[in-house]
Amino acid sequence: MCGIFGVWFLDGRLPRAGDVERARDTMVSRGPDDAGIHIEPGVGLAHRRLSIIDLTPAGRMPMADEEETTFLVFNGEVYNFAELRSELETLGHRFRTRTDSEVVLRGYREWGVEVFNRLDGMFAIGIWDRRRQEMILARDAAGEKPLFYAWDRRRLIFGSTLDSILAWKEPWSVDEEAVGDYLGFGFVRAPRTAVSGVRKMLPGTYAVFSTRAEPRVGTHFAMLDPARAGEQALSLDEVEDRVRTAVHSRLVADVPLGAFLSGGVDSSLVCALIAKAREVRTYTIGFDDPRYDESRHARAVAEHLGLESVTRVISEAEVLAEVPEVLRAFDEPMADYSALPTLAVSRLARSEVTVAVTGDGADELFGGYRYYSAVRGFAAYARVPAPLRRAVAAAAGRVAMSDRVDRALQRTRCADVAEFFANSGFFRGAVAGGSLGVVRPDLVGRAPGIVASFHRGSSPPADPVAAGMAWDVANTLPEAWLCKVDRCSMAVSLETRAPLLSKDVIHLAQRLPMRDKVRIDQRKVVLRRLLKRYLPEELVDRPKQGFTPPMARWMRGELAPRLEKLRSSALAERGLVSAAGLGSLVTEHVDGRADHAQLLWSVLALDTWMTDRGLA
Repeated sequence: MCGIFGVWFLDGRLPRAGDVERARDTMVSRGPDDAGIHIEPGVGLAHRRLSIIDLTPAGRMPMADEEETTFLVFNGEVYNFAELRSELETLGHRFRTRTDSEVVLRGYREWGVEVFNRLDGMFAIGIWDRRRQEMILARDAAGEKPLFYAWDRRRLIFGSTLDSILAWKEPWSVDEEAVGDYLGFGFVRAPRTAVSGVRKMLPGTYAVFSTRAEPRVGTHFAMLDPARAGEQALSLDEVEDRVRTAVHSRLVADVPLGAFLSGGVDSSLVCALIAKAREVRTYTIGFDDPRYDESRHARAVAEHLGLESVTRVISEAEVLAEVPEVLRAFDEPMADYSALPTLAVSRLARSEVTVAVTGDGADELFGGYRYYSAVRGFAAYARVPAPLRRAVAAAAGRVAMSDRVDRALQRTRCADVAEFFANSGFFRGAVAGGSLGVVRPDLVGRAPGIVASFHRGSSPPADPVAAGMAWDVANTLPEAWLCKVDRCSMAVSLETRAPLLSKDVIHLAQRLPMRDKVRIDQRKVVLRRLLKRYLPEELVDRPKQGFTPPMARWMRGELAPRLEKLRSSALAERGLVSAAGLGSLVTEHVDGRADHAQLLWSVLALDTWMTDRGLA
């Protein structure tokens, strides 16, 4: 894993090496092992390296071909690089290194941008083609690796992090419409970023920038591919073979490798398949509060699989001490406070290994979230006339219940299943209505309508769950979950690999009938069946607690002083939020009258991000 940076002045002026190095070195944690730079008239390329395969200096980047007409900066891993290398060798290419980076470089020379179609991996790529006077950028299929850019026909700046671009001295400013996106979704949806004039490459795309025309953008892989969607029944043996192949392809490394293990279906299945190939250590974080701790179950899974388990149970004080580091790790605000245990388990793993295999992606591809079952249930309940549903919700609402139950009752009033889904899920379900009266009116309230419109446009009438899963694949997965894992792992120089996001596994998930994914009473149906080949039923069919700390309670205790400071935050000073409305939310939460933890954390993350980067 690495960090890449580049600048291209179309007027041909020479970039200053010191400016390029300053931007590059904002990413030292992404690449602590080596650094490189290439400067020529108009172009500056830079790289920070975390050495994983071929640890010799031969793998240093920027990497050039023999003629020094094509230059590559690369972040990520290509898991099918050995097969591609063999194919290129038969075509006459002679390799100087054992790296997957050189396979990408020579693949581009042979196939041009078609090389991206051939790569199975996670990557952010920058290629300077001097012959064509073109700069090419590409991002992996699922969006595991970030890639930001700023383009205005005079210059192109790109980097693995938003901070690397902000280090390039220009008058950057906050994109207020993107702030509204963030406060509605919990993340900024690509291609926007929180900074005006800076964009994210969409997952599965590439862009060719030239002096002759506007960028030419293409798709090399579509996570949402209607042509592949279908109801193709597959045997459990075929599912197992596809997933096992993906897992084993992600075990190649010249450095120590381990695996995250929470004890849930996804990480347990990945670890079970790893155990058939090699010995590894698993890494688990637990909480000292048993209501939130799953480490004992994770240890039981590891023991059954014959894997050595490394577990650390952390106290409330230890988790809260990580709050400043977590907020610093995100170069763009993201509202998920489960980043706290994610950083903790990344730090634990990095104390012994350089690569950790994860179970990311299964919830979106195979239907793991509770609200998918709720959508299935509401689709049936929606047949009840709306006035009667509203009456039932109103009657139930007169009984004192938790905020979570109250929000669920409110959703039963929804006009249709698209509106129901739009008010469910990550962040939206927790803050529905809470931001009204707090966030500036022109910035808030768009999110549910955007999601509902997507749902109605994507959903076959018979399958509303598929439309909800499509939203999460295109948005929540790359912008929330993969972003979280990338930033937390890279903060401690740990590479993470997600075999369930292999192209082959994605194709498999697209082809499966919905009955093998989500039912009202069960989710990830086919993965659970497969896991029972490796674990006894009692270790598979158990409630999942989730990897989430008790933030609501902490915000009434240790974190309460930080919330009080929000009353005079930079957001209020800019008029993005109402100081009075925000103060009321803080008071209601701290006094225990309501649970606003999700919304308050999102405001805290945004305020910290703006202040730390001088954008307040």
